[in-house]
Amino acid sequence: MTAPRPLHHPLHSAGPPVWDVTRADGLGVLPASPDALEAFLPHLRSALAGVLVAAGGADLVFVGRSPEPLRAYLGGLLWGVGVPWRVSGLNVSLLNASLNAGQVRALRPLLAGAGLHPRELVRSGRRAALVDVVASGGTFAELHRALREWAQEDGLGGRCVTRRVRLVGLLRGGYARPAAHRWNALPELRGVQARSVLTGAGLWFWLAENGEKVAPRFPADAWAAPPAGLPTREPERLAALAQARTLFLLGQRRGEREAMTAALNAAGGQRVAAVRALCGAWRGGASPLPGRPHGGRLPYHRPAR
Repeated sequence: MTAPRPLHHPLHSAGPPVWDVTRADGLGVLPASPDALEAFLPHLRSALAGVLVAAGGADLVFVGRSPEPLRAYLGGLLWGVGVPWRVSGLNVSLLNASLNAGQVRALRPLLAGAGLHPRELVRSGRRAALVDVVASGGTFAELHRALREWAQEDGLGGRCVTRRVRLVGLLRGGYARPAAHRWNALPELRGVQARSVLTGAGLWFWLAENGEKVAPRFPADAWAAPPAGLPTREPERLAALAQARTLFLLGQRRGEREAMTAALNAAGGQRVAAVRALCGAWRGGASPLPGRPHGGRLPYHRPAR
């Protein structure tokens, strides 16, 4: 029996099409999950706990390819669980980019597809948190600028975006020393609520640079004409797909949800109403899969044929 599909699919993504890892059929034959996954899992859990606490119940929009493991894992944790906030992906590549007018216009349908249309945010009263692995903060600055300019053109004023769209950056711990670069102090982000979630260097580099990615890069010059078909099934892509499927299955396990509750408590989650509600939903509902919170093997993803 398949788990119920949430009202808002937690692995929805705005950008080129990718495989739906919530369904075994259609994935094809996958390799074993990368060995690195088991080593990084406790750090991934801690990082996601920090993100959920920092977001404070706002809709989550994971930017680009770096946060893919966080989103796959969260998709499993939220599977069959009712929460009022939404989870989306915005698969755009903005590293060192400075957008021209045409690229900004091409970005708007992608922003809307991730739930970030300024008029809709104002109409619904919703708040959103952009989540990304961050070094300089340039991606956040470009996205926030594009949203503010869109709101101004719609006659809403840029302040509506400043108030409603916050930023959560996964930051390598060494950058947090006094007098180190502070990405959230960029002039373009003045007045924007921005929080850093510190991670170890190993996890940061795995997410930002070394880990396999399910989605292809989607740079600004491709936004106007996105690819229509699924990515090619090259070995790196298949390894990333196996990893994402494993993380999604793991998040559904009762023991993993208990471990995530402990990580959220350690991150200060009991001070956040949305986090308390999520932990309560895990306690009150039957988990689709049993499992231990620590140790043992990662769940086996049965390959579709």
